[in-house]
Amino acid sequence: MATLPLLQGVLDAVTVPVLAAGGIVTARGLAAVLAAGAEGGWAGTAFLGCAETTLPGPARRRVLDAPETGTAYGRVFDVAQRLAWPPEFGGRALRNAFFDRWHGREEELAGDEGARAELAAARRDGDYDAAYVYAGQGVGLVDRERTAADVVAGFAGVDRLLSRFGRRP
Repeated sequence: MATLPLLQGVLDAVTVPVLAAGGIVTARGLAAVLAAGAEGGWAGTAFLGCAETTLPGPARRRVLDAPETGTAYGRVFDVAQRLAWPPEFGGRALRNAFFDRWHGREEELAGDEGARAELAAARRDGDYDAAYVYAGQGVGLVDRERTAADVVAGFAGVDRLLSRFGRRP
């Protein structure tokens, strides 16, 4: 579910402060969730292209080169790793050949030790045609290497955006 529809429902259902996450990569995204009523925003994918990321270089390059439609949502990587994650909750990662091959065949994947070994080897060898890189839908906005400080500084523009509507964070 996209951030803004989910956020609206959550804000209507609770009386506690809400921190929004999902698709917050720029000051505009942060302004959107603040304007909707969130107390703050969580940015994750915005930092994947940073010089300080813990991603290996080839994985970071994949993030920087990913288009807006470059992610996929599903359970393929969780199932292949044998993670005990609730089946109703998938994960979002960069789309690749491994995901495309196994999406819709998760039951078969759960018993395929060769596929499990393939994914583990791909992670070890940096083969991101098979290895996963978890990333959100905002990945298309992460198009150049920056420092984490530059990403944070970019969120400063939220004041200007919100002041147009008489709201300050």
